[in-house]
Amino acid sequence: MASALLRPCRFALMGGLLLPGVSRAQGEEWIMREQQATWIGAAAEEVLTPRISLWFDGSWRRMGLGARPQQLLLRPGVVVTVAPGVKLGAGYTWVATAPYGALPLAAPTREHRSWQDLQLAHRAGAVNVSHRFRLEQRWIHPLRADGAGPTAYTNRVRYRGRGTLPLSRIRLNGAPLTAFAWNELLMPVGGRTQRFTLGQNRATVGVGVPLGKTMQAEVGYMNLYNAFPSRRANEVNHTLWVSWHYTGTSRRR
Repeated sequence: MASALLRPCRFALMGGLLLPGVSRAQGEEWIMREQQATWIGAAAEEVLTPRISLWFDGSWRRMGLGARPQQLLLRPGVVVTVAPGVKLGAGYTWVATAPYGALPLAAPTREHRSWQDLQLAHRAGAVNVSHRFRLEQRWIHPLRADGAGPTAYTNRVRYRGRGTLPLSRIRLNGAPLTAFAWNELLMPVGGRTQRFTLGQNRATVGVGVPLGKTMQAEVGYMNLYNAFPSRRANEVNHTLWVSWHYTGTSRRR
C-alpha cells in the first residue's frame, strides 16, 4: 500500500531529500542551516458552474512552533475545467516575508505575483495522482526605514506531483482517511543571470482527515530545501504542515 502511494512521486521525493547532500558535495564552502518551522494554511474552491470555480488559498508561516514570523501568503484566482482531469488556473498572489531563521534577509520584503497553472489528475490503481505546472511572474521589493526599496522582477516555474491513497479501513464522518505524499520543485528562470536554477524543493508526507462532505484537514511533515546562491548558503526547514481544504458548490442557482 505504501509503495503504491509513493510510486508516482518517488523520483521527485528522492531528489528533494538528496539535494542538501548534493550541494555540500559540490562545495564545502557553502553554508548549511537546519531549523524548524510551522505552516498553517487554508484552501477553498467554490464551484460556480460545471466549468468555472473561484479559488483561494492562504498560508501563515512561522519559525519553530509559531513563535517567530516567517511569511504570510494570500492567493486568489479562477480555475476553469477544460476536460475531465484537466484544469487551467490563473490569479494573483500577495506575500509578506520577514527576516527569519539562521539566514535572515537584510530587510522585510513585500511581493506581488501573477500566476498561471495547468492541473492534471488521473488514477494509478488505488492511488489518485495529480500534477500541477505553474508559472509565476514576481515583483519583489524590500521595506526600508526610508520607504520601499527598488523592485526586482523575476520569473519562476513550479512543478508539483502528488499521490493520495484512501485508507478504506479507517473512516471518520462517513469517509476514509487518506495518506498522501507530494513533492514540489520551484525553479527561478530569467532575471539578470538568465539562468534556470533550483530555488526550493518541498517534499511532504502526511494524513488527510475528512471533516464532512466538502471539507478536509491535512497534517504532515515537509522537508523544505531553500537555496541562496548569491550567499553560497542553503537551509533545510523541518516543517509541521497543517491545512484546511474546502470544495463546495455555489448556493446561487
